[in-house]
Amino acid sequence: GEFLQALGLHRPDQVPTGFSLSLSEMFALMALSAEAPMSQQVLAEQLHLEKSTVSRLIKHLERRGWVKRVRDLHDTRILRLHLSDAGHEAASRLARSLAERHQRLLAELKPDEQEALAYGLSALVRALRAV
Repeated sequence: GEFLQALGLHRPDQVPTGFSLSLSEMFALMALSAEAPMSQQVLAEQLHLEKSTVSRLIKHLERRGWVKRVRDLHDTRILRLHLSDAGHEAASRLARSLAERHQRLLAELKPDEQEALAYGLSALVRALRAV
């Protein structure tokens, strides 16, 4: 709990973007920035969220003007998620803000602490994927 509270990412107003954004919205925006267009189902799988949760999430991002749903040309039953120009700008701003925040955090650590952190986080990710 203390670690997550210190990061502040559990609070939408603490996501370092200059705009209020939930953690799920942040991950969705970054996923779409990296691999759009994609279906809602693929996004749900990538985020490890239920399809209904992703549907609500996408509706919110659509209202912000960041995401568009476009019918697949080959299979009109499928809606593909695309970032709008504003969505690309928001994702770029988010990526820059996160990179700057990570740099500030790492600057507070000694080189050996940075190395230990990288090793520990890699081990943690492996363990999380194993369970």
